[in-house]
Amino acid sequence: MHPGESKMRTNRKTARKAAAPVAPRKNAFMHRDKQGHGNKIWIDPDALSVECAICFTPFEAEVFMCKNGHAACAKCCVRINRKCWCCGKPIGDMRCRPLENVLAEMNTHCRFSKYGCTEVVKYIDKSRHEEACPRAPSGCPVDGCTYRGLLLYKHLLDEHSDAVVSVANNLPATTTTLLSLQKSSPFRVLVLERAPDTGEGEGSVFLLLNGGGVLSGRSLSLVRLGPRREGGLEELRYKMEVRGSEPGVLSLEGTAPCVRELEGFEAKMFLFVPDASWAPTDRVSVSIRIG
Repeated sequence: MHPGESKMRTNRKTARKAAAPVAPRKNAFMHRDKQGHGNKIWIDPDALSVECAICFTPFEAEVFMCKNGHAACAKCCVRINRKCWCCGKPIGDMRCRPLENVLAEMNTHCRFSKYGCTEVVKYIDKSRHEEACPRAPSGCPVDGCTYRGLLLYKHLLDEHSDAVVSVANNLPATTTTLLSLQKSSPFRVLVLERAPDTGEGEGSVFLLLNGGGVLSGRSLSLVRLGPRREGGLEELRYKMEVRGSEPGVLSLEGTAPCVRELEGFEAKMFLFVPDASWAPTDRVSVSIRIG
């Protein structure tokens, strides 16, 4: 060995010994809570490391991986035809048990904590909780309005009273509300004066949707704007009747599903109103009874 090479290796070893010890690498999204009884693994709700890389939603109880270790949730395995999104290998038969075990022990705060939710839930139950979280904010449906918060009912009455139809609901009796609907209007906002599932407190916000995804007419449906209610009270019954220029009455009875955002929502049940009913004024008369 050349003397100069031996000297250079010795200098490298000396430099490594003199260097400060490297601090252990910290996990960017977890920490252990050692206060109280036992240890709890907490997770940052904004962490990306435990989300499906395809749909960007939190992993739940089942996590699948290909033989190269790329992970996906169960729904996305079906969506991508059980072919890995990254390497093309088969995916959907092999579970990622270590990650599933870690997820099962993780706790996290609801992402609506800034709106007052104090719930601490298991990470795998996070999506289910947030779908029904009573502290989830709602966005104003009025075009051009940027409001998003917990007081949508009050906001609509205070700021958009001219665009809102107030629906009276004096429990146990329920009254019918009449309104005029223009063919070009995508929806009408209805506010229920009293919540029909409790009979007290602030009212609920409904949207009468006027869809154009059908041939030779329009599709009318009713939804309740806000998070799903717990205890089986998330859907309320309604009856809708439409009178137009054609003789007779079109009617529909059903339950109004709760939706938090209109984007991507498709009504499972609607009332078809043919073009002939809108002529010649492009308007129809709609009566609605909720509860």
